[in-house]
Amino acid sequence: MLQYLQPLLENSIKRKYYAGSTIYYQGEVPRSACILVGGIVRVYSISAQGDEQIVVYHVPGEILPSSYIFGKATSALFFYEALTTCDVCFVPKKDFLEYMQAKPERVNALLDYFTTNYSASLIHVNALEQPKARDKLLYILYYLCQRYAKQNSEKAQIPFALTHQNLASLVGLTRETTATEMNKLKKEGLLTYNSQKYVINMEKLLNLIGEDSFRKIDIGLNT
Repeated sequence: MLQYLQPLLENSIKRKYYAGSTIYYQGEVPRSACILVGGIVRVYSISAQGDEQIVVYHVPGEILPSSYIFGKATSALFFYEALTTCDVCFVPKKDFLEYMQAKPERVNALLDYFTTNYSASLIHVNALEQPKARDKLLYILYYLCQRYAKQNSEKAQIPFALTHQNLASLVGLTRETTATEMNKLKKEGLLTYNSQKYVINMEKLLNLIGEDSFRKIDIGLNT
């Protein structure tokens, strides 16, 4: 997506957010379209009981909050927080929409972007619907690998740190259950980790999931 946005970014307002900084608060009315140029953004909500629920992670090339930019919401639906140091460009909503709609290749890039996001969301929902904790984690690992990971023929490395609580928040489990199941998967040779960054054995993961249709999908983000 970034390759289509370069002319627009040159005249944008640029800001740096350090890890833990909030870019948008839930319910805040954004002043501009936000384009993530560098870093990782964590999107989450807080339940009535005070529990944090992670919705998605944004990586370079993504635009946010898209529900506001495209007129589906009048404010930010979630909290947007810098997970790592982030470089962000702000462009007036009207300018962004006019720019993207001005040429067919930009419209096509947007269509591809949202189709990719939609397909990824379906896989995330599929993980949430699994009846067993183990299966929830297998499918969410598959989602994270296909969506964000650096892959070779055998392994995939998720490029940002994930705690057991982060994984639990992604699929609605307790941290204790998540820790127990992840330790089992580690003993089975499915994954290794260092400094909370996971490397997944993709062949073992696909065999455990057992869905042949999941072997050939493309939900990675092309920045």
